[in-house]
Amino acid sequence: MDEFLSSAALNPGSIGPTLPPVPPFQFPTGPTGNTGPTGPTGITGPTGPTGTGIDSLNFSQSTGGIGAPVTLSLPAISVGINQIVKLEGAFSTSVGVPAAGISYIVSASLVFRRTAVPLSSQGDFQQNFKPEGVTINLRQNISGIWIDNPPPGSYVYDMVIAITGSNISSPTINDRNFTATVINI
Repeated sequence: MDEFLSSAALNPGSIGPTLPPVPPFQFPTGPTGNTGPTGPTGITGPTGPTGTGIDSLNFSQSTGGIGAPVTLSLPAISVGINQIVKLEGAFSTSVGVPAAGISYIVSASLVFRRTAVPLSSQGDFQQNFKPEGVTINLRQNISGIWIDNPPPGSYVYDMVIAITGSNISSPTINDRNFTATVINI
């Protein structure tokens, strides 16, 4: 008999029938009342993260002929965390090629630099022979794009334009432009 009572004491669920749970009693509710007055304005929360898109745009543009080399510089640009700088540059040249029957070489280039350190270069190289009785005024259009991902700081960007060659005359840099766009990423 002691064994029967001790097993029931260890497992109370084995004594008597199990009844279903009784839901709590709830009073019936009436219609919702009017909304109370608006409470006072809370404190301003912290500033959210900067969105994507263009943060600033800097450019330098010139027209008219000038001798080479030429450097187009932009004012100092501040770059923050999660920002890149898109550099775009273009220029046109004209070069005279003297006497007929002479071969000539001409090379035009642009170099993007950040604080005087070269980042990227783009150029065009031509070697040709001028036939008898042909007048040549050679024109070149050079352009380049570079995406720079510098650490946060202030930088001066510039673009160096050069024309070199042999057996050419009057190397001239004509229209030229240089743009730096700071972009949030």
